[in-house]
Order: sequence, then structure tokens, then C-alpha cells
Amino acid sequence: MGTCIGETTPLGDPVAFDGGAIEVAERTWAWIQPNGGLGESNAGLVVGDGAALMVDTLWDELLTEAMLTAWVPICERAGAPIGHLFNTHGDGDHWYGNGLLGAGVELIASAPAIAQMRAEPPSMLTRLAPVGAIAGLAGRLPLLPGAGRLRGLGAFGSQLSAYELGGLEPRVPGRSFEREATVDVGGRRVELSFVGPAHTAGDAIAWVPDVRIAYAGDILFNRVTPIMWAGPVGNWIAALDRIAALGPAAVVGGHGPVGGLAEVRALREYWAWLRERVRAEGADADPAKLAERLIHSAEYEPWREWPNPERTLVNAARIAATESGAPGGIGTLERIRLVAAMGELAERLRG
Repeated sequence: MGTCIGETTPLGDPVAFDGGAIEVAERTWAWIQPNGGLGESNAGLVVGDGAALMVDTLWDELLTEAMLTAWVPICERAGAPIGHLFNTHGDGDHWYGNGLLGAGVELIASAPAIAQMRAEPPSMLTRLAPVGAIAGLAGRLPLLPGAGRLRGLGAFGSQLSAYELGGLEPRVPGRSFEREATVDVGGRRVELSFVGPAHTAGDAIAWVPDVRIAYAGDILFNRVTPIMWAGPVGNWIAALDRIAALGPAAVVGGHGPVGGLAEVRALREYWAWLRERVRAEGADADPAKLAERLIHSAEYEPWREWPNPERTLVNAARIAATESGAPGGIGTLERIRLVAAMGELAERLRG
């Protein structure tokens, strides 16, 4: 059972499942933020003898401070101060709270994740927020060309306003790794493995072998539609297979409740199905039309209850691009274009 963290999510929705600090195994914790939507990310804590390791921080310092308020007494009771922080990847909702960790805490991430962090500081999103607000106002004019996409971009800007991103200067990890790394956490071994590019360029997972717990970052979206900003999708499927092969007792994903093998397989099936459908349509298919048709199809039934189905548009676009040989990553302008199209599709799906 989780610690109650409020009756509404950071985005203001009613809480759909338990959140807060959840002990997933002895001295091994998850921090769960319902409902797993934009910025509603998860984190973790591994406590050893005289030392502890955090997995990820959150999208702003207010959210991260609330999590640390829960972690500190756990660490104090065990006599295990936080000495390490592992960031699973470079999206801001998994590292913008890093500034609250003192200089004595070692920060670790994959080399591609660190490159993304340096390229996408919080100031990048604070510049996008007013753009989204202006777009939202313009989108209210129904005869304006592209009004639907402007409203979609405005909706994204509105969601960003739920977080305190202004003035953040989070710490970028100083220790990087290319493929594998290990951390001794007070006598407990934590194994770090690079599995990207997939969701982002720098995805990595943490495995705690003594209790068989995997911290998957955004390789696992549990009961929430995933989104792929990098790819190729084959890497994501391979990463899920790698987690499954470990035989985990539980998997703490980046969004949604704590899961297990069934949830890993459900996400794998989504990606395998979507890749097959995109390949059948061909690289020239309109991803918005394809995604809308697929979401309304009977084949989509296994994932129909997952929030944010409009993300399938981005996923279809990235699969088509990477299957055609495009690099596994996109620039800021392309991301804005996809966010706007995704918002427009969300509006149609609601209406």
C-alpha cells in the first residue's frame, strides 16, 4: 500500500491508484506518482548498510522535495544516507529535481542521457510554455488555419504550467557509462545497463539482483500509453525482453503503478503490433490518420484502457521514420510539430 500523496495528480486529475512510497522488496522502494501522465513520473530508493542509492528525481523541486521528505526518515532509520543517484534517461521529469541533491552525492547516467540533459535544460521548456499559451489562444479561432494543432500545442503548454520549472538549475551527472556499470550500495550490488536508444537516446535500467527488482525508467510505461521520441522500436522490444529474461519479482517503470512480467509483456505486444501495422501501411502513410484508425479498431482492444492513446501518433511516426533509416532522435521543431498533432488527435478522440 502506498503513502497517500493527495487526492489529485500533479495534472489535477482524480487519483486512479495508490501513490507515494511503496516498499517493493526488503530495503527497496518505489516512489509512484499517479496517474502516470505528463510529468507524473516514478522514482526509487535502494538502501544498503550505511549507504543508499536513489533512482531518478522528479520534474520540479516541489515534487522532488515531497519525495525526499519520505526518503529521509527511511534512510535515517537505516543509518544509510543517500550517496548515489542514478538517472535512467535524459527527459526532465526524471532529473530536473537533481539540484536538491548535495555535492556529496554521486550522480550517474549513461553518456547519451547526459548529452541530452545538457541539450535540454529546464529553460528549454520554460521557453515553450508561453508559446503553448499563445497557440492555445490562437486555436480558439475555429477558422484559423491549423486551429486544431494550435489548440493541441496550447494543451501541452497548459500541462507544463502545472510544474514549477522556472529558475531550475539541476545538477547534470558527473559519472557516465557506455554499456554497463555497477554501484556498491552499502554491500548491495546495483547493476546499470544501457538499453537505448529507445524511448530516448540514453535509456538505461537498474537491476537489484539480491531482491530481483528492476528499475526500468521509461522502458516500462505500465497501464499508460508509451511514447517513443527516439527509437528504433526494435531496441525497445529488446530492452523489454532483457528485463523479462532477468525474471524480476517486480518492475518499477517510469510511469504507472509497479508492475511485473505481465505488464512488461503487455507493452511488448503493443510495440510488436504497432510495428507490424506501420510496416503494412508503408513509410508514406499519414501517422495521424493511421493512429486514429488503429485506435478505433478492434485490434486495439488490449490497450484501450490505457490513458493518452494519442501518443500512438508519435509512435507510428517514429517507427516509420526509423524503419526508413532516419536517425534515432528528433530535433526540437519536429518534437513541437508532433506534440501539436498529438494534441489535435486527442481532441478528436475526446469529441
